[in-house]
Amino acid sequence: MTSRTIPPLLEPYLSPPLANEHSQILLTGILGANTNWLLLRYLYTLLKSSKSSSSSRPATQPQGQRRLGPRIPVAAEPELEFANSSANGGDVEGEEDAAVLLVSFLRDFAFWKESAGRLGLDLEGLGRKGRLGFVDGLCIGSGPGSGSDVGGGGLPVRGGRPLVPTGGAAVPGRGLPPAATAPARAVPASASASTSSHGQGPTGGGDKWKRSLPSLAVADVSKTLHAALDELCQKNKKVVLVMDQLDFLVAATSDGNGPSVSSALRDLLLDLREKSHATILTLSADDPLIASQTTTLEKDHASFVLSLAHEAEMILSLRLLDTGIAKDVSGVIRITRGGDSGSERQMEEKEYLYHVGGDGGVRVFERGQ
Repeated sequence: MTSRTIPPLLEPYLSPPLANEHSQILLTGILGANTNWLLLRYLYTLLKSSKSSSSSRPATQPQGQRRLGPRIPVAAEPELEFANSSANGGDVEGEEDAAVLLVSFLRDFAFWKESAGRLGLDLEGLGRKGRLGFVDGLCIGSGPGSGSDVGGGGLPVRGGRPLVPTGGAAVPGRGLPPAATAPARAVPASASASTSSHGQGPTGGGDKWKRSLPSLAVADVSKTLHAALDELCQKNKKVVLVMDQLDFLVAATSDGNGPSVSSALRDLLLDLREKSHATILTLSADDPLIASQTTTLEKDHASFVLSLAHEAEMILSLRLLDTGIAKDVSGVIRITRGGDSGSERQMEEKEYLYHVGGDGGVRVFERGQ
């Protein structure tokens, strides 16, 4: 059965982000088996309204009490309400305090908004309520205080100042000519002071819960992510950090001559994990990037991915079928323990097949079914 929300076989594995504090979950994919659909299910688990889900459940009569007629004593109502709320998971308000900071380096907000909408999530509404923050790592330099233009493809166009990583090497400009610049991404100069201060939350008329990176320099990335995370932590008890394709920074800022930024990114992740309740990362794990390790980029990428795998509590790996392409199978999902799986939660390692439909629905099943 194809599911638009959470496939039943994955439910035990998609619930941990709020169970263990400071835990890290790693999602890896390859070319042809990306992690988009899986990350969307994590977002659905974290951001779905527990109040609406609890209200959709039918009210049950507690054991030991019989309803003798259509009328119920008024004094019994609070007891029934308390019993039902306990049966539905206890502290519902505590569940609603969970927020998500989504940092995406290869996909813009329009992609996540449309894909999450198919699952019933209104990301715009969640952002205005203060439960979602979004950092756009695709449209570099379109935020306040940046002097570069953004091409129609979303990647930066080289302007007056090149993007300089910590290694000191400039990243070549990417994107379409400035004539294709999308004016909707530009931020007025009058809003620069209020947005750069990061003292205001996602209230008011603007989308202050959306940010973009001024550059790919690790210092700028760190400043932007810390500001967005601090703002969410002021309004929510639990904030889950979700970073999609963080390894893009390793490839975009590595020139083979200067020092690698992978160590600086690992230090940044440690600082962010101290502030967030849990962390979910998606990375590329193609064989040329992990197994070959002939070029400097391949070595940096392999070191970065393997080190994060050792720090993860759980790893969900996606790959294609070993026997080739099948019409009713999109790939294989393998669930294993990470290097930091010394928690009290018991996890059974599994391997399933999955199929992603054209409407966004996903079917997860065992071999032979």
